[in-house]
Amino acid sequence: MAEQKTNRSERKTKWDARRIFVAVIALSMALLMILPLVSNMFLYSHAITQEDIDALKQQKRSLATQQSEAQKVLDDLAEQENSAMERLAAIEEEIGLLSDQINATQDIIDDYDTLIAQTKDELAQAQADEEIYYERFLERVRAMEEEGQVSYWEIMFQASSFSDLLDRFSFVNDVMKYDNDMMDNLEAARLAVDTAEQKLEEEQAEQQEARDQLEQERAEQEQAAEEEQAILDEVLANEDLYADQIAALSAQQEELVGQISDAEAQYAAEQAQKALEEQRRKEEEERKRQEEERKRQEEEERRRQEEETQQSEPAEEPNQEPEPTQEAEPTQEPEPTQEPESTQEPEPTQEPESTQEPEPAQKPEPTKDPEPVQTPVDSGKNPTASFSGATLVSYATQYVGTLPYVWGGTSLETGADCSGFVSAVLRHYGLMSGRLTSGGFRSFGKAVSVENMQVGDIVCYSGHVGFYAGNGQLLSAIGTGRGIGYMSVYYKPILAVRRV
Repeated sequence: MAEQKTNRSERKTKWDARRIFVAVIALSMALLMILPLVSNMFLYSHAITQEDIDALKQQKRSLATQQSEAQKVLDDLAEQENSAMERLAAIEEEIGLLSDQINATQDIIDDYDTLIAQTKDELAQAQADEEIYYERFLERVRAMEEEGQVSYWEIMFQASSFSDLLDRFSFVNDVMKYDNDMMDNLEAARLAVDTAEQKLEEEQAEQQEARDQLEQERAEQEQAAEEEQAILDEVLANEDLYADQIAALSAQQEELVGQISDAEAQYAAEQAQKALEEQRRKEEEERKRQEEERKRQEEEERRRQEEETQQSEPAEEPNQEPEPTQEAEPTQEPEPTQEPESTQEPEPTQEPESTQEPEPAQKPEPTKDPEPVQTPVDSGKNPTASFSGATLVSYATQYVGTLPYVWGGTSLETGADCSGFVSAVLRHYGLMSGRLTSGGFRSFGKAVSVENMQVGDIVCYSGHVGFYAGNGQLLSAIGTGRGIGYMSVYYKPILAVRRV
């Protein structure tokens, strides 16, 4: 009994410590759930960066860790619940057995009460018989005295002969033996009854003590049952608390998945806009460079032509000497001194540039050819010549946020579900006809491992399917509330990855 009290005390101490631990965990999880919500209030007040998306993913991983820890505690609480229920059932069974023993002991005590009452009646009867016989003995003695027979010796002395003496002696002996036997029997009967009564009372006292012991044990077991019931009630309350926390964490994870998807979509749009602006900037710089190059070449050509003109003018002057009278003025021949300048070709190192035609330098238009790279892949059915996994995702991306989710739908105009959306995109490129279910895609195309998953691969789950969009994202028809969108490709176990 003392050992049971010690075990219960140890269990209660352990449970109090565990209860404090559960309260601390619950408070910390509540704080961790509030902090991401507060931080997300300021997330979209500026342009989305990859760091913002990584922070959201880190929050999602942290929530997944918290959910896993909460699930472990919930599983532990479930085991504690089962253990407490088993202990409570054992205690209740023991209480039932003790109650049966108490009832059986009470029946024995009642039987002893009956036996003791009967024995007292027998003792009273024996005492009464003893008193009756004693009174009769006294009456006989008095009668003998009244008749003059003082004693048995006088009776024998009154014998008339030896044979009469023997007869009288035998009579007296028989009477005395009878009296002695009767008195002894009555005394023995009285003593036996008295002894039996004492024994019954002792046994009854023992049964009463045993009953009191059983009552005490039952009271202790009932107290233990109350303690186990209190522990069980607290375990059940904590199970409800952790179940609510896990549900809240799941809801927050779903919300984070949506935020991550929206953030990635916004980030992708911003990156595309930046890429477009960068391309336009480069095109403008190229146009300006070509314009400057054209102007420079025109300027070089103009200078070259001017220099050629200047070189040709001194060569024609000697032919314009009509008057021979001017030969007497040799000092006025400055031109030959300038011939070295005319003999120097103006910047001969730039002559290769002067040989370039200026018109080709004025054609900046070919730099705008990258536009066909940006052309969407939906420019026609079955463009299999330029098909790739990225092509599928690029084509499917245009339906993000625009195509509604329709259960059983397969249309890229009116709506589709997850398998209908994948089937419709594949049909657009002539890669399949009809449609497959999410389970049917597990045998479509060629199997690849999750580690080797590439953009455009078909990722299959239990009841869901979509395209891998890179960066750990899945592009799929999510649901009626989201339509076509992005979510984590690892949001639940992957059953198969298929490549077209």
